[in-house]
Amino acid sequence: MAKEVFVSNQPVEVIGDAVRPRTGAVTAAMSQLLMTIIAPVCVFGVIAAMTVPGDAAATAANIVAGAFRFRLAILGLIVVAALDVAIAWGLYVALAPRNRDVSLLAALFRIVYTAAFLVAIIGLLDAAVAASTDAGAALTALERFDYRWDAALIVFGLHLVLLAPLVAERRVFERILAVLLVLAGAGYIVDGVGTLLDPNYAFSVSVFTFIGEVLLIVWLFVRGGKARSDA
Repeated sequence: MAKEVFVSNQPVEVIGDAVRPRTGAVTAAMSQLLMTIIAPVCVFGVIAAMTVPGDAAATAANIVAGAFRFRLAILGLIVVAALDVAIAWGLYVALAPRNRDVSLLAALFRIVYTAAFLVAIIGLLDAAVAASTDAGAALTALERFDYRWDAALIVFGLHLVLLAPLVAERRVFERILAVLLVLAGAGYIVDGVGTLLDPNYAFSVSVFTFIGEVLLIVWLFVRGGKARSDA
């Protein structure tokens, strides 16, 4: 059904969901911005801070002493997983007009990643429960969380690689963004595969390649959901 919107005081006819891609882009950008705030606080500020590598007793004692904060961090990560779903939807809506099949595939990869991430988060509940009775089991549960999350990031990396051709345009910024998204995705893939193949893998490529994700937020706010430009 046709409806009218006003741009510069002039009515412009909009058919159906013509404005929807922009809504999807802003939704994805806002969700990703919230994620970048919540996730580091939960992972590094709480979970990693309580973990003492190789010392199960100290780790368990930290979890017991900060039981509420630990469980709050778990809840925060569940919120992050929900934001991932919102991002998957928002990116699909924003980018489907450019290539519906690739957009759908990228969204599915993010959903699969989110499901795997939730499995890893559930393992943290095992650590919370075991901390007061079995320190070894608590530390093992934390180590499994890291391992499962690293493995899931392989799928997340593929998601970022699929986004690259969807954002690429003739504009210099979009071309640079596409390259950086591929690099960001490759960083996660390398780290994930490295962790799977070598339990002692310690180097983190993604620490140096994540900039594409940050610029994607900027692009979604500024250009996301708008028609391609030949400028």
